[in-house]
Amino acid sequence: MIQMDGNAKVFAAQEALQQIKQLLAENQPFSGTIDSLEKILGLTEVIKHISVIRLQNEHHLAEAFHYPDNTPSTQQAFLTRKSHLVAKKLKLQPVIYPHELSQLLAESGYSGTVTAALIYPLQFEGHLYGFVTIEPVKELQQWQQADFNKLNIIASILGAYFAKKNAFEQTALQQKVYTSIINGMNNLIYITDIHTNKILFMNQTMKDSFALEAPEGKICWKLLQQNMSQRCTFCPISKLLRAPTPNKVIHWEEVNSKTGRVYDNFDSLITWFDGSLVHLQQSVDITDSKKFFHDACFDELTNTLTRRAGKELLANLIADSQSNNSSFITCMFDINSLKPVNDTYGHSEGDKLIIRICKTVKSYLGSSDIFFRLSGDEFIIIFTEHPLQNVKEVLQKILLELKNTASKEGLPYEPSFTYGLFEYKPTSEYTMKDILNHVDEKMYEQKRAYHIHMRQQEAALQQRAGRLNKTKFSYQAQYLYDAITRDLI
Repeated sequence: MIQMDGNAKVFAAQEALQQIKQLLAENQPFSGTIDSLEKILGLTEVIKHISVIRLQNEHHLAEAFHYPDNTPSTQQAFLTRKSHLVAKKLKLQPVIYPHELSQLLAESGYSGTVTAALIYPLQFEGHLYGFVTIEPVKELQQWQQADFNKLNIIASILGAYFAKKNAFEQTALQQKVYTSIINGMNNLIYITDIHTNKILFMNQTMKDSFALEAPEGKICWKLLQQNMSQRCTFCPISKLLRAPTPNKVIHWEEVNSKTGRVYDNFDSLITWFDGSLVHLQQSVDITDSKKFFHDACFDELTNTLTRRAGKELLANLIADSQSNNSSFITCMFDINSLKPVNDTYGHSEGDKLIIRICKTVKSYLGSSDIFFRLSGDEFIIIFTEHPLQNVKEVLQKILLELKNTASKEGLPYEPSFTYGLFEYKPTSEYTMKDILNHVDEKMYEQKRAYHIHMRQQEAALQQRAGRLNKTKFSYQAQYLYDAITRDLI
Protein backbone atom coordinates (compact mmCIF):
# COMPACT_ATOMS: atom_id res chain seq x y z
CA MET A 1 0.00 0.00 0.00
CA ILE A 2 1.30 3.43 -0.91
CA GLN A 3 1.80 5.61 2.14
CA MET A 4 0.65 9.27 1.89
CA ASP A 5 2.20 12.13 3.78
CA GLY A 6 0.12 14.67 5.70
CA ASN A 7 -0.28 17.11 2.81
CA ALA A 8 -1.36 14.35 0.46
CA LYS A 9 -3.98 13.18 2.95
CA VAL A 10 -5.35 16.70 3.32
CA PHE A 11 -5.46 17.10 -0.47
CA ALA A 12 -7.24 13.74 -0.88
CA ALA A 13 -9.77 14.66 1.82
CA GLN A 14 -10.44 18.03 0.19
CA GLU A 15 -10.88 16.40 -3.22
CA ALA A 16 -13.29 13.83 -1.76
CA LEU A 17 -15.25 16.60 -0.04
CA GLN A 18 -15.51 18.52 -3.31
CA GLN A 19 -16.77 15.39 -5.07
CA ILE A 20 -19.38 14.86 -2.35
CA LYS A 21 -20.61 18.46 -2.68
CA GLN A 22 -20.96 17.99 -6.42
CA LEU A 23 -22.78 14.71 -5.81
CA LEU A 24 -25.36 16.39 -3.56
CA ALA A 25 -25.77 19.23 -6.04
CA GLU A 26 -26.64 16.82 -8.86
CA ASN A 27 -30.15 15.54 -9.37
CA GLN A 28 -29.52 11.86 -9.97
CA PRO A 29 -31.30 8.62 -8.96
CA PHE A 30 -30.32 6.72 -5.82
CA SER A 31 -28.41 4.01 -7.73
CA GLY A 32 -26.23 6.71 -9.30
CA THR A 33 -25.62 8.26 -5.89
CA ILE A 34 -24.49 4.91 -4.45
CA ASP A 35 -22.21 4.31 -7.45
CA SER A 36 -20.68 7.76 -6.95
CA LEU A 37 -20.14 7.08 -3.24
CA GLU A 38 -18.45 3.83 -4.12
CA LYS A 39 -15.98 5.70 -6.32
CA ILE A 40 -15.41 8.46 -3.76
CA LEU A 41 -15.33 6.47 -0.50
CA GLY A 42 -14.70 2.89 -1.63
CA LEU A 43 -17.82 1.39 -0.06
CA THR A 44 -17.06 -2.21 -0.93
CA GLU A 45 -13.90 -2.07 1.16
CA VAL A 46 -15.99 -1.92 4.34
CA ILE A 47 -19.57 -2.73 3.31
CA LYS A 48 -21.06 -5.97 2.06
CA HIS A 49 -24.64 -4.72 1.63
CA ILE A 50 -26.67 -1.52 2.15
CA SER A 51 -30.43 -1.24 2.52
CA VAL A 52 -31.88 2.26 2.52
CA ILE A 53 -35.43 2.67 3.80
CA ARG A 54 -37.12 5.96 3.06
CA LEU A 55 -40.10 6.86 5.21
CA GLN A 56 -43.15 8.82 4.18
CA ASN A 57 -43.69 9.53 7.88
CA GLU A 58 -42.95 7.76 11.15
CA HIS A 59 -45.49 5.04 10.42
CA HIS A 60 -45.41 4.50 6.66
CA LEU A 61 -42.78 3.33 4.20
CA ALA A 62 -42.18 5.46 1.09
CA GLU A 63 -39.59 3.36 -0.78
CA ALA A 64 -36.65 0.99 -0.25
CA PHE A 65 -33.28 0.68 -2.02
CA HIS A 66 -30.73 -2.11 -1.82
CA TYR A 67 -27.05 -2.21 -2.86
CA PRO A 68 -25.15 -3.83 -4.59
CA ASP A 69 -28.10 -5.90 -5.90
CA ASN A 70 -31.70 -4.84 -5.61
CA THR A 71 -32.89 -8.12 -4.10
CA PRO A 72 -33.21 -7.84 -0.31
CA SER A 73 -32.41 -10.72 2.02
CA THR A 74 -35.09 -12.16 4.32
CA GLN A 75 -33.79 -10.00 7.17
CA GLN A 76 -33.72 -6.85 5.00
CA ALA A 77 -37.25 -7.50 3.75
CA PHE A 78 -38.45 -7.98 7.35
CA LEU A 79 -36.84 -4.72 8.48
CA THR A 80 -38.47 -2.97 5.54
CA ARG A 81 -41.90 -4.19 6.69
CA LYS A 82 -41.12 -3.20 10.29
CA SER A 83 -39.67 0.20 9.33
CA HIS A 84 -41.96 2.00 11.79
CA LEU A 85 -40.47 0.05 14.73
CA VAL A 86 -36.92 0.83 13.60
CA ALA A 87 -37.82 4.52 13.23
CA LYS A 88 -39.31 4.52 16.74
CA LYS A 89 -36.09 3.07 18.22
CA LEU A 90 -33.88 5.51 16.27
CA LYS A 91 -35.73 8.42 17.86
CA LEU A 92 -34.29 7.21 21.20
CA GLN A 93 -30.71 6.44 20.15
CA PRO A 94 -28.35 7.54 17.32
CA VAL A 95 -27.29 4.04 16.15
CA ILE A 96 -28.67 0.51 16.42
CA TYR A 97 -25.79 -1.92 16.95
CA PRO A 98 -25.85 -5.66 16.00
CA HIS A 99 -26.84 -6.97 19.43
CA GLU A 100 -29.63 -4.38 19.67
CA LEU A 101 -30.77 -5.33 16.17
CA SER A 102 -30.95 -9.01 17.20
CA GLN A 103 -33.13 -8.08 20.17
CA LEU A 104 -35.37 -5.87 17.97
CA LEU A 105 -35.79 -8.66 15.42
CA ALA A 106 -36.66 -11.19 18.08
CA GLU A 107 -39.20 -8.87 19.73
CA SER A 108 -40.77 -8.18 16.34
CA GLY A 109 -41.31 -11.89 15.59
CA TYR A 110 -38.43 -12.52 13.19
CA SER A 111 -37.46 -16.24 13.13
CA GLY A 112 -34.80 -16.31 10.41
CA THR A 113 -31.03 -16.17 10.55
CA VAL A 114 -29.75 -12.90 11.99
CA THR A 115 -26.98 -11.16 10.05
CA ALA A 116 -24.86 -8.65 11.94
CA ALA A 117 -25.62 -5.11 10.80
CA LEU A 118 -25.56 -1.49 11.91
CA ILE A 119 -28.56 0.81 11.47
CA TYR A 120 -28.01 4.55 11.11
CA PRO A 121 -30.76 7.18 10.91
CA LEU A 122 -31.05 9.25 7.74
CA GLN A 123 -31.34 12.63 9.35
CA PHE A 124 -30.96 16.19 8.22
CA GLU A 125 -31.51 19.27 10.38
CA GLY A 126 -33.31 17.16 13.01
CA HIS A 127 -35.76 15.51 10.62
CA LEU A 128 -35.78 11.71 10.21
CA TYR A 129 -36.16 10.73 6.55
CA GLY A 130 -35.56 7.01 7.05
CA PHE A 131 -32.66 4.74 7.97
CA VAL A 132 -29.80 2.79 6.40
CA THR A 133 -28.93 -0.80 7.32
CA ILE A 134 -25.24 -1.55 6.73
CA GLU A 135 -23.78 -5.08 6.73
CA PRO A 136 -19.99 -4.79 7.22
CA VAL A 137 -17.43 -6.88 5.39
CA LYS A 138 -15.48 -7.85 8.51
CA GLU A 139 -16.43 -8.63 12.08
CA LEU A 140 -17.25 -5.64 14.21
CA GLN A 141 -14.46 -6.50 16.65
CA GLN A 142 -11.94 -5.95 13.83
CA TRP A 143 -13.16 -2.44 13.00
CA GLN A 144 -11.02 0.58 13.53
CA GLN A 145 -12.31 4.05 14.42
CA ALA A 146 -11.68 5.13 10.82
CA ASP A 147 -14.15 2.47 9.64
CA PHE A 148 -16.86 3.83 11.95
CA ASN A 149 -16.06 7.36 10.81
CA LYS A 150 -16.56 6.29 7.20
CA LEU A 151 -19.95 4.77 8.07
CA ASN A 152 -20.97 7.98 9.80
CA ILE A 153 -19.96 9.93 6.71
CA ILE A 154 -21.96 7.59 4.45
CA ALA A 155 -25.05 7.89 6.68
CA SER A 156 -24.70 11.71 6.77
CA ILE A 157 -24.34 11.93 2.98
CA LEU A 158 -27.35 9.68 2.40
CA GLY A 159 -29.35 11.72 4.94
CA ALA A 160 -28.52 14.92 3.05
CA TYR A 161 -29.36 13.21 -0.25
CA PHE A 162 -32.83 12.16 0.93
CA ALA A 163 -33.44 15.53 2.55
CA LYS A 164 -32.76 17.13 -0.83
CA LYS A 165 -34.87 14.51 -2.59
CA ASN A 166 -37.73 15.07 -0.16
CA ALA A 167 -37.50 18.87 -0.52
CA PHE A 168 -37.47 18.55 -4.31
CA GLU A 169 -40.51 16.28 -4.29
CA GLN A 170 -42.35 18.53 -1.83
CA THR A 171 -41.59 21.55 -4.00
CA ALA A 172 -42.73 19.68 -7.10
CA LEU A 173 -45.91 18.58 -5.30
CA GLN A 174 -46.59 22.10 -4.05
CA GLN A 175 -45.95 23.51 -7.51
CA LYS A 176 -48.33 20.93 -8.97
CA VAL A 177 -51.00 21.78 -6.38
CA TYR A 178 -50.53 25.55 -6.82
CA THR A 179 -50.59 25.21 -10.60
CA SER A 180 -53.73 23.09 -10.38
CA ILE A 181 -55.39 25.67 -8.14
CA ILE A 182 -54.32 28.61 -10.33
CA ASN A 183 -55.38 26.81 -13.51
CA GLY A 184 -58.78 26.16 -11.95
CA MET A 185 -59.38 29.80 -11.06
CA ASN A 186 -61.72 31.95 -13.10
CA ASN A 187 -59.20 34.79 -12.92
CA LEU A 188 -56.81 35.30 -15.82
CA ILE A 189 -53.24 35.19 -14.47
CA TYR A 190 -49.91 35.67 -16.18
CA ILE A 191 -46.36 36.65 -15.21
CA THR A 192 -43.81 38.45 -17.38
CA ASP A 193 -40.16 39.49 -17.23
CA ILE A 194 -40.14 43.25 -16.58
CA HIS A 195 -37.16 43.79 -18.92
CA THR A 196 -37.86 41.49 -21.88
CA ASN A 197 -41.69 41.34 -21.63
CA LYS A 198 -41.44 37.56 -22.10
CA ILE A 199 -44.20 35.47 -20.56
CA LEU A 200 -42.89 33.30 -17.71
CA PHE A 201 -46.20 31.75 -16.68
CA MET A 202 -49.85 31.82 -17.74
CA ASN A 203 -52.72 29.90 -16.17
CA GLN A 204 -55.01 27.69 -18.23
CA THR A 205 -58.00 30.01 -17.90
CA MET A 206 -56.12 32.79 -19.67
CA LYS A 207 -54.69 30.41 -22.29
CA ASP A 208 -58.22 29.29 -23.12
CA SER A 209 -59.56 32.86 -23.18
CA PHE A 210 -56.90 34.00 -25.66
CA ALA A 211 -56.73 30.66 -27.55
CA LEU A 212 -53.04 30.13 -26.71
CA GLU A 213 -51.26 26.78 -26.34
CA ALA A 214 -47.67 27.54 -25.30
CA PRO A 215 -47.25 31.27 -24.60
CA GLU A 216 -44.30 30.88 -22.22
CA GLY A 217 -41.14 32.52 -23.55
CA LYS A 218 -43.00 34.77 -26.00
CA ILE A 219 -43.49 38.55 -25.89
CA CYS A 220 -46.70 39.45 -24.04
CA TRP A 221 -47.84 42.41 -26.17
CA LYS A 222 -47.37 40.40 -29.37
CA LEU A 223 -49.68 37.65 -28.11
CA LEU A 224 -52.20 39.54 -26.00
CA GLN A 225 -52.82 42.69 -28.08
CA GLN A 226 -53.76 43.44 -31.66
CA ASN A 227 -51.34 45.24 -34.04
CA MET A 228 -48.84 46.28 -31.36
CA SER A 229 -45.24 47.12 -32.33
CA GLN A 230 -43.88 47.80 -28.84
CA ARG A 231 -44.77 47.53 -25.15
CA CYS A 232 -48.31 48.81 -24.55
CA THR A 233 -48.42 52.50 -23.65
CA PHE A 234 -50.88 51.65 -20.87
CA CYS A 235 -48.64 48.95 -19.36
CA PRO A 236 -48.37 49.65 -15.58
CA ILE A 237 -44.84 48.23 -15.11
CA SER A 238 -43.15 51.65 -15.20
CA LYS A 239 -45.57 52.99 -12.57
CA LEU A 240 -44.98 49.96 -10.38
CA LEU A 241 -41.19 50.40 -10.60
CA ARG A 242 -41.52 54.07 -9.59
CA ALA A 243 -43.86 53.30 -6.69
CA PRO A 244 -42.48 54.63 -3.39
CA THR A 245 -43.79 51.65 -1.45
CA PRO A 246 -43.30 47.93 -2.21
CA ASN A 247 -46.20 45.58 -2.89
CA LYS A 248 -48.13 48.32 -4.64
CA VAL A 249 -51.13 47.11 -6.67
CA ILE A 250 -52.42 49.09 -9.64
CA HIS A 251 -56.11 48.55 -10.40
CA TRP A 252 -57.32 49.51 -13.85
CA GLU A 253 -59.88 48.61 -16.50
CA GLU A 254 -59.00 47.51 -20.02
CA VAL A 255 -60.87 46.86 -23.24
CA ASN A 256 -58.57 44.31 -24.85
CA SER A 257 -57.82 44.95 -28.51
CA LYS A 258 -57.52 41.24 -29.35
CA THR A 259 -60.56 39.72 -27.63
CA GLY A 260 -62.73 42.84 -27.46
CA ARG A 261 -63.56 41.89 -23.87
CA VAL A 262 -63.47 44.20 -20.84
CA TYR A 263 -61.08 43.21 -18.03
CA ASP A 264 -60.68 44.44 -14.47
CA ASN A 265 -56.88 44.26 -13.99
CA PHE A 266 -54.77 44.09 -10.82
CA ASP A 267 -51.02 44.49 -11.45
CA SER A 268 -48.12 44.11 -9.03
CA LEU A 269 -44.43 43.17 -8.84
CA ILE A 270 -43.41 39.93 -7.14
CA THR A 271 -40.17 38.03 -6.55
CA TRP A 272 -39.62 35.13 -8.96
CA PHE A 273 -37.93 31.77 -8.17
CA ASP A 274 -34.51 33.09 -9.17
CA GLY A 275 -34.87 36.16 -6.95
CA SER A 276 -35.61 38.57 -9.79
CA LEU A 277 -38.51 41.03 -9.84
CA VAL A 278 -41.33 40.08 -12.24
CA HIS A 279 -44.70 41.50 -13.29
CA LEU A 280 -47.88 39.73 -12.16
CA GLN A 281 -51.27 40.56 -13.66
CA GLN A 282 -54.54 39.12 -12.36
CA SER A 283 -57.61 39.94 -14.43
CA VAL A 284 -61.33 39.36 -14.23
CA ASP A 285 -63.49 39.37 -17.35
CA ILE A 286 -66.24 41.87 -16.50
CA THR A 287 -67.75 42.19 -19.98
CA ASP A 288 -71.00 40.44 -19.13
CA SER A 289 -71.34 42.01 -15.69
CA LYS A 290 -70.84 45.49 -17.17
CA LYS A 291 -73.53 44.74 -19.75
CA PHE A 292 -75.89 43.49 -17.05
CA PHE A 293 -75.15 46.60 -14.98
CA HIS A 294 -75.73 48.86 -17.97
CA ASP A 295 -78.97 47.10 -18.86
CA ALA A 296 -80.17 47.38 -15.27
CA CYS A 297 -79.19 51.03 -14.81
CA PHE A 298 -79.71 52.60 -18.23
CA ASP A 299 -82.87 53.09 -20.25
CA GLU A 300 -82.69 51.14 -23.50
CA LEU A 301 -84.23 53.86 -25.72
CA THR A 302 -82.57 57.01 -24.40
CA ASN A 303 -79.43 55.62 -22.72
CA THR A 304 -80.27 57.74 -19.70
CA LEU A 305 -80.37 56.32 -16.18
CA THR A 306 -83.42 54.30 -15.25
CA ARG A 307 -85.92 55.49 -12.63
CA ARG A 308 -84.48 53.21 -9.95
CA ALA A 309 -80.83 54.07 -10.64
CA GLY A 310 -81.58 57.79 -10.86
CA LYS A 311 -83.52 57.86 -7.60
CA GLU A 312 -80.69 56.02 -5.83
CA LEU A 313 -78.24 58.69 -7.00
CA LEU A 314 -80.66 61.43 -5.94
CA ALA A 315 -80.92 59.88 -2.46
CA ASN A 316 -77.10 59.80 -2.21
CA LEU A 317 -76.92 63.41 -3.40
CA ILE A 318 -79.35 64.51 -0.67
CA ALA A 319 -77.19 62.82 1.98
CA ASP A 320 -73.99 64.33 0.55
CA SER A 321 -75.61 67.76 0.31
CA GLN A 322 -76.46 67.70 4.00
CA SER A 323 -72.96 66.63 5.03
CA ASN A 324 -71.20 69.03 2.61
CA ASN A 325 -73.65 71.93 3.10
CA SER A 326 -74.18 72.20 -0.65
CA SER A 327 -77.25 72.85 -2.79
CA PHE A 328 -78.53 71.42 -6.06
CA ILE A 329 -81.41 72.09 -8.45
CA THR A 330 -83.91 69.47 -9.54
CA CYS A 331 -85.62 69.83 -12.93
CA MET A 332 -88.55 67.70 -14.05
CA PHE A 333 -89.55 68.03 -17.70
CA ASP A 334 -92.35 66.51 -19.75
CA ILE A 335 -92.14 66.17 -23.55
CA ASN A 336 -94.80 68.20 -25.32
CA SER A 337 -97.14 66.75 -27.97
CA LEU A 338 -95.75 63.18 -27.72
CA LYS A 339 -99.21 61.63 -28.00
CA PRO A 340 -100.21 63.62 -31.13
CA VAL A 341 -96.87 62.69 -32.74
CA ASN A 342 -97.41 59.00 -31.92
CA ASP A 343 -101.02 59.15 -33.21
CA THR A 344 -100.19 61.09 -36.37
CA TYR A 345 -96.74 59.81 -37.39
CA GLY A 346 -96.41 56.52 -35.52
CA HIS A 347 -94.58 55.39 -32.40
CA SER A 348 -91.23 55.13 -34.17
CA GLU A 349 -91.38 58.87 -34.83
CA GLY A 350 -92.41 59.37 -31.21
CA ASP A 351 -89.30 57.45 -30.15
CA LYS A 352 -87.18 59.67 -32.39
CA LEU A 353 -88.68 62.72 -30.70
CA ILE A 354 -87.74 61.38 -27.24
CA ILE A 355 -84.22 60.46 -28.39
CA ARG A 356 -83.70 63.86 -30.06
CA ILE A 357 -84.63 65.76 -26.91
CA CYS A 358 -82.54 63.54 -24.60
CA LYS A 359 -79.49 63.80 -26.85
CA THR A 360 -79.75 67.60 -26.93
CA VAL A 361 -80.22 67.78 -23.14
CA LYS A 362 -77.14 65.60 -22.51
CA SER A 363 -74.96 67.93 -24.58
CA TYR A 364 -75.60 70.73 -22.06
CA LEU A 365 -75.03 68.76 -18.85
CA GLY A 366 -71.93 68.80 -16.65
CA SER A 367 -70.00 65.71 -15.63
CA SER A 368 -71.55 65.62 -12.16
CA ASP A 369 -75.15 66.32 -13.26
CA ILE A 370 -77.68 63.47 -13.08
CA PHE A 371 -80.17 62.70 -15.83
CA PHE A 372 -82.76 59.89 -15.63
CA ARG A 373 -86.07 58.79 -17.11
CA LEU A 374 -88.84 58.96 -14.53
CA SER A 375 -91.64 57.60 -16.72
CA GLY A 376 -92.61 57.40 -20.39
CA ASP A 377 -92.23 61.09 -21.32
CA GLU A 378 -91.07 62.53 -17.98
CA PHE A 379 -87.42 63.06 -17.12
CA ILE A 380 -85.43 64.36 -14.16
CA ILE A 381 -82.25 66.46 -14.36
CA ILE A 382 -80.22 67.20 -11.24
CA PHE A 383 -78.02 70.26 -11.79
CA THR A 384 -75.12 70.29 -9.33
CA GLU A 385 -72.86 72.90 -10.91
CA HIS A 386 -75.16 75.89 -11.69
CA PRO A 387 -77.23 78.42 -9.72
CA LEU A 388 -80.95 78.67 -10.44
CA GLN A 389 -80.72 81.52 -12.97
CA ASN A 390 -78.03 79.70 -14.97
CA VAL A 391 -80.16 76.57 -15.05
CA LYS A 392 -83.05 78.52 -16.54
CA GLU A 393 -80.70 79.92 -19.19
CA VAL A 394 -79.41 76.42 -20.01
CA LEU A 395 -82.94 75.08 -20.42
CA GLN A 396 -83.90 77.98 -22.71
CA LYS A 397 -80.80 77.30 -24.83
CA ILE A 398 -81.83 73.64 -25.13
CA LEU A 399 -85.36 74.61 -26.22
CA LEU A 400 -84.01 77.12 -28.73
CA GLU A 401 -81.63 74.56 -30.24
CA LEU A 402 -84.49 72.06 -30.57
CA LYS A 403 -86.63 74.67 -32.31
CA ASN A 404 -83.86 75.69 -34.72
CA THR A 405 -83.03 72.06 -35.52
CA ALA A 406 -86.67 71.29 -36.26
CA SER A 407 -86.85 74.30 -38.58
CA LYS A 408 -83.67 73.30 -40.44
CA GLU A 409 -84.80 69.71 -40.86
CA GLY A 410 -88.36 70.67 -41.76
CA LEU A 411 -90.03 68.63 -39.05
CA PRO A 412 -93.85 68.79 -39.09
CA TYR A 413 -93.81 69.30 -35.32
CA GLU A 414 -91.69 71.24 -32.86
CA PRO A 415 -89.68 69.21 -30.30
CA SER A 416 -90.11 70.89 -26.93
CA PHE A 417 -90.82 70.23 -23.31
CA THR A 418 -92.26 71.96 -20.28
CA TYR A 419 -90.37 71.89 -17.01
CA GLY A 420 -90.42 72.74 -13.35
CA LEU A 421 -87.49 73.65 -11.10
CA PHE A 422 -86.90 73.22 -7.40
CA GLU A 423 -83.78 74.26 -5.51
CA TYR A 424 -82.80 71.97 -2.67
CA LYS A 425 -80.87 73.47 0.24
CA PRO A 426 -79.34 71.36 3.02
CA THR A 427 -81.24 73.32 5.66
CA SER A 428 -84.64 72.54 4.09
CA GLU A 429 -84.77 68.92 5.34
CA TYR A 430 -86.89 67.80 2.38
CA THR A 431 -87.06 64.11 1.55
CA MET A 432 -86.68 62.81 -1.99
CA LYS A 433 -90.46 62.38 -2.23
CA ASP A 434 -90.94 66.01 -1.13
CA ILE A 435 -88.49 67.22 -3.80
CA LEU A 436 -90.21 65.26 -6.58
CA ASN A 437 -93.66 66.42 -5.47
CA HIS A 438 -92.57 70.09 -5.43
CA VAL A 439 -90.85 69.94 -8.82
CA ASP A 440 -93.87 68.08 -10.24
CA GLU A 441 -96.17 70.89 -9.12
CA LYS A 442 -93.86 73.48 -10.71
CA MET A 443 -93.77 71.55 -13.97
CA TYR A 444 -97.54 71.26 -14.23
CA GLU A 445 -97.98 74.95 -13.59
CA GLN A 446 -95.92 75.45 -16.74
CA LYS A 447 -97.76 72.62 -18.46
CA ARG A 448 -101.13 74.33 -17.89
CA ALA A 449 -99.71 77.58 -19.19
CA TYR A 450 -98.36 75.75 -22.22
CA HIS A 451 -101.73 74.19 -23.10
CA ILE A 452 -103.55 77.50 -22.60
CA HIS A 453 -100.97 79.19 -24.83
CA MET A 454 -101.40 76.49 -27.49
CA ARG A 455 -105.20 76.88 -27.41
CA GLN A 456 -104.85 80.63 -27.72
CA GLN A 457 -102.53 80.20 -30.70
CA GLU A 458 -104.97 77.77 -32.30
CA ALA A 459 -107.88 80.17 -31.73
CA ALA A 460 -105.91 83.07 -33.20
CA LEU A 461 -105.09 81.05 -36.30
CA GLN A 462 -108.71 80.02 -36.76
CA GLN A 463 -109.85 83.60 -36.30
CA ARG A 464 -107.45 84.87 -38.92
CA ALA A 465 -108.68 82.18 -41.26
CA GLY A 466 -112.30 83.25 -40.64
CA ARG A 467 -113.29 79.83 -39.32
CA LEU A 468 -113.81 80.71 -35.67
CA ASN A 469 -117.29 80.17 -34.20
CA LYS A 470 -117.54 83.27 -31.97
CA THR A 471 -120.31 81.81 -29.81
CA LYS A 472 -118.54 78.60 -29.03
CA PHE A 473 -115.18 78.01 -27.33
CA SER A 474 -113.56 74.96 -28.92
CA TYR A 475 -111.22 72.77 -26.93
CA GLN A 476 -109.99 69.19 -26.75
CA ALA A 477 -111.17 67.70 -23.49
CA GLN A 478 -108.25 65.28 -23.09
CA TYR A 479 -105.57 68.00 -23.30
CA LEU A 480 -107.50 70.41 -21.11
CA TYR A 481 -108.01 67.72 -18.50
CA ASP A 482 -104.29 66.88 -18.57
CA ALA A 483 -103.48 70.56 -18.12
CA ILE A 484 -105.58 71.13 -15.00
CA THR A 485 -105.30 67.80 -13.21
CA ARG A 486 -102.35 65.69 -12.20
CA ASP A 487 -101.79 63.07 -9.48
CA LEU A 488 -98.88 63.89 -7.21
CA ILE A 489 -95.95 61.47 -7.15
